[in-house]
Amino acid sequence: MDRKELIQSPLLFQDNRIKRFYLGGSVMNEWRRMPKAEDSNQCEELLITSMGAISKGEASGFGVSRTIPEQGGILLSELIQEYPDEILGREFQKYNPNQLSVLARAGDTKVRLVMQCHPRKADAQKYFHMPMGKTEAWYIARVREAEGEPACVRAGFKEGVTRAQWKELIEKQDIDGMLACLHTIEVKKGDTVLIPAGTPHCAGPNCLFVEFHECNDITVRTEKSINGMTISEEEMFYGLPLEEALNLFDYTTYSEAEVREKLSMRPKEKEKGGEYSLCEMIGPENNDSFGIDVLDLNGSYYFPKKPYHRVLVAVEHDVVLKSNGKEELLVQGHGALIPACCEGVIAEGQGSKVAIGIPFIDGKEVK
Repeated sequence: MDRKELIQSPLLFQDNRIKRFYLGGSVMNEWRRMPKAEDSNQCEELLITSMGAISKGEASGFGVSRTIPEQGGILLSELIQEYPDEILGREFQKYNPNQLSVLARAGDTKVRLVMQCHPRKADAQKYFHMPMGKTEAWYIARVREAEGEPACVRAGFKEGVTRAQWKELIEKQDIDGMLACLHTIEVKKGDTVLIPAGTPHCAGPNCLFVEFHECNDITVRTEKSINGMTISEEEMFYGLPLEEALNLFDYTTYSEAEVREKLSMRPKEKEKGGEYSLCEMIGPENNDSFGIDVLDLNGSYYFPKKPYHRVLVAVEHDVVLKSNGKEELLVQGHGALIPACCEGVIAEGQGSKVAIGIPFIDGKEVK
């Protein structure tokens, strides 16, 4: 297969399920039209990633996306090494060499995630010698109808919480005390929640979320025991002593109104045609590292050529992607990458919805 020709069209990827510390997966399988499955630790799907995931016992590069067999079954990292400017865009190859600057995964929670945070850019560089931090955002694709705690996200410190208090709660492993420090944001299908790097957070139970995030997979966790599993301090703090791990948290405190204003995104219409509407869920005024648009389709939409890569996830119904005389079916729950060099892409669907990740550089869309 001619790889240079391959990257002139959207790239689709094989299944890429990984284990996590939480439980879920049954709703994700249904959403992705996969065989029925029970909830388990196989609850996260890496949809589009050039770096893979950090997982105990796995080598570097674990979980990197691989194109579908019809597109050669090629590791995305290999394609980017060969054609960095063409796939990433010239400015993004300079900014974050040989890596996507926005990635996508999906998670399905029967129970809440462990409380955690991810490093800001300066902390990622200082402590882990990595160029990017990890801001993320969750588009809620489905919620489970279940008794008990409603679908929610816990994020951001409540007013009055201090670093000293947070440290003491971690040392005592006072889980209820830690949870009481965080705001609870109830979510429904179609909501988007922004989690800036450094923000303490965890997805609550009953959420199927599509996560867009920066090119980093470092997680600092605050709980030693979760869902019947005990994890080491290495896994909790990624090798840092507690005092340094505490430096990764953003200790800004918020009122209820303030946390919703900052983290609960409100759609803003960008474009409307007879067969589609395009809404901005996250823009440069919300986040300096990436944006999210949501495309509603009842017919076709032409993707204008851009000098950067875009990641797509079909969150509702299937979508046909056409370009250069080729057609690819993007199945609900699956992801695609539009390389920077790719032009003439048309999406077709009926009642379809596509979430689109757009990389930024210092809070600006590259023109």
